[in-house]
Amino acid sequence: MTPVLVLTPVLFATLTIAYIIRIVLKLHGNCKRDEITPEWLAGFSVSTYQPMQELFHQDDFAFLSRQPGFDLVLYKKFRRERLRIFRQYMNRLIADYNRLHTAARFLVSQTGQDRSEMMTRLILQKLNFAAAVFSAEVNYVLCCVGFRTLAARSLIVRLEQLNTQVAFISAARVA
Repeated sequence: MTPVLVLTPVLFATLTIAYIIRIVLKLHGNCKRDEITPEWLAGFSVSTYQPMQELFHQDDFAFLSRQPGFDLVLYKKFRRERLRIFRQYMNRLIADYNRLHTAARFLVSQTGQDRSEMMTRLILQKLNFAAAVFSAEVNYVLCCVGFRTLAARSLIVRLEQLNTQVAFISAARVA
């Protein structure tokens, strides 16, 4: 057996594990409570992430391909730029999810009721979000090498669910 045949799977496995660790660290990046102000909560809107769903809409690529002077280099540049924008959205979405999750945990801890059901729901939401992030990351890598297009809907749905949960907990706390 040649060293290349042995080293290639080892290198691939190492890179995969490093990528997974990076995602896990990003998902568990807790924010400080002082980052979550009432103004931030009031100004937060899931609709900020709606354009994320349109980044790889086929109509944009079809329009570009019909333009005079279009070539494959321009298509690849457009696609790379969209991937970069998607990555920025993903990073912000994960950070906002972590902020909302921290806010929800804090609000739950401030209620005088039995918190076990609410905390269980928050944990399940975090696990569902983590699964959606891993799926989006796999799609992102596949998209980078040209095999897929990206879909962000499941991430945005999870963010919406948590935002609704925070609003519910906050309203229950006031009532």
